[in-house]
Amino acid sequence: MRAGIVTGSYRWIGVLLASVAMAAFPVAGACGTSPGGKLSIEASLDPSAVAPGGVATLTVQVRSAGLNLPDVTLPPLTVDVQRPNEPPRRTPVTAERAGTSQSFSMMNNAVERSATTVYRILPQSEGTIRIPALRISMGKETAQSSPLTLTVSRTAASQSQAPSGAIGGPAKAPGGKPEVFVQATVDRSRVFWNQQLLLRLRLYSRVDILGDVDWKPPPTTGFWTEGLGPPRRGRVLVHGVPYEVMEIPTALFPTKTGRLTIGAAQVRVRVSRVIQPPDPWSMLAVPEVVPQDLALASDPVTVVVDPLPPGAPLGFQGAVGDYKMALHVDSLTVRAGDPVTVRATIRGTGNIATVRDPGIRARGATRQYVVGSSTKVDRSGDQLQGERETDVAFIADQPGALTVLPVAFAWFDPEGGRYRSQRSDSVRVTVLPGTGEPAQAGRAGQGIAAAAALRRKPGPFGTLSPDPPPASVALLGLSALAYGGALAVAGARRKRLRDPRMARLGVLESLLTQDLSRADSLASRNEPARAAAIAEHALLRGSGIRYDVDLAGVARAERMETLRSRGADEAEVSGVESLLDSLGAIAYAPLETRVQDARQAIRAVRDRLERYRRELAS
Repeated sequence: MRAGIVTGSYRWIGVLLASVAMAAFPVAGACGTSPGGKLSIEASLDPSAVAPGGVATLTVQVRSAGLNLPDVTLPPLTVDVQRPNEPPRRTPVTAERAGTSQSFSMMNNAVERSATTVYRILPQSEGTIRIPALRISMGKETAQSSPLTLTVSRTAASQSQAPSGAIGGPAKAPGGKPEVFVQATVDRSRVFWNQQLLLRLRLYSRVDILGDVDWKPPPTTGFWTEGLGPPRRGRVLVHGVPYEVMEIPTALFPTKTGRLTIGAAQVRVRVSRVIQPPDPWSMLAVPEVVPQDLALASDPVTVVVDPLPPGAPLGFQGAVGDYKMALHVDSLTVRAGDPVTVRATIRGTGNIATVRDPGIRARGATRQYVVGSSTKVDRSGDQLQGERETDVAFIADQPGALTVLPVAFAWFDPEGGRYRSQRSDSVRVTVLPGTGEPAQAGRAGQGIAAAAALRRKPGPFGTLSPDPPPASVALLGLSALAYGGALAVAGARRKRLRDPRMARLGVLESLLTQDLSRADSLASRNEPARAAAIAEHALLRGSGIRYDVDLAGVARAERMETLRSRGADEAEVSGVESLLDSLGAIAYAPLETRVQDARQAIRAVRDRLERYRRELAS
């Protein structure tokens, strides 16, 4: 019985080895095997249809029964382009060799070697690429693969469904299990004019990504664009399959009404492809990791933008969102000739950069000027938030009262679908006389009795006299001169502070020493997006100070026209806009150059603001 059991075990092992041999050497009609069965070649294409700019993978497997393995040469490839009313023409196609893996196995005293070579085919124009039969030979053995055809077409690529485990292209709801795909989504398909739309650009991957991802943002014509911080990472399940996700959120604010389209985003990424050896039973077969470059694109997204409803309140200037206003007066009592500063602060959710400053007026003021304005934006969440501050100084030259009139602010609430407004109370400021008269020391008049009788004889320390000593008189004179000098310096300082030009120089100095220094610090801490946002605000505010106009929250076309009307030449206008574009593109720059780009842009902003300071000081 024991012998029978052993014999049965050998029979099952023989059946298993026969099955393995059949899997290792497919039939000739499937993979191009030589007549003697000692040489075979197989070529496969994945996918069979791509869009221009896409990538197709050509895998060539060669097997040889022996120690020698023939080389495979891929001939130059061309794409056949056929256009209406034009003769056919051929355009060269780039085919890169990604890598080769080899394996060695021995079975039943027979040696077998195999090699797998991967090529990346990168077509750039529509047409048909014909890959001829690949021929190999070794001694008297000859084998060739079947010819393949690759279709390069936008429509063919969208109709082709990627098989399970293949590199998939962009899709709203990916079918199967693509390894890598990119997707662009919005949180709502219908919005009001200037209402925030959240755009999420996501890269899904279930294979390892090598190096940095090259993002090219989608065209957003008709939208005001604000980045919402650095890329975010996480893990999600798509159809039950886990994916690593990299997301770039962007806040979009439509500046037009009607149907607007967000174009396709372009993403270039390098992934690692694991090439399994042809013979998994070989002890020497080790999988090889081959890098592969992919060019992906998201689908365009269309949204409907409705105009704001009629019935806007008086003073409405286009603010859309959820806001609150606060008014602050720095002092309720001032002296004549001294300024009192009124600050209006608007906080909330929405496109805070486009919010116009409310009108601040006062009754009883001899003159007034805008001290400055600032905008702080919070991009840390999915909603753009921030605050806008405006400082206006009022000066009354005569004693009495100065009244800050009520300040009104109106906005449209898109969630409630109605207009809202807020109005402050009036504020009364008491104006005292500019200079007070010092109190006079009283002198004893005639008829007042002496406090004590005078001595008839000198005392032990000399004669007592009611007149002050000469040293005290000199000290009093010096004190009077010092007091007069202090009054003169204080008056000159108040006059200097009331000079609008000096106030503008002070704002520029603050931008250079505080805002741009903070931007440099953030860039050095590897936070280029926040650094670029601060530098962008400093550039807008500094340009407004230089040309005595408020540029924060103004659209690009209006900003350019405003600068021209204030005396800026075309070179100056184009330079400011070029800097703003560079700062806005830093959030989408490659990771390896993002910090360096931010530092260069901040340095350019600093040079421009220092030039503004020199021009104002001259």
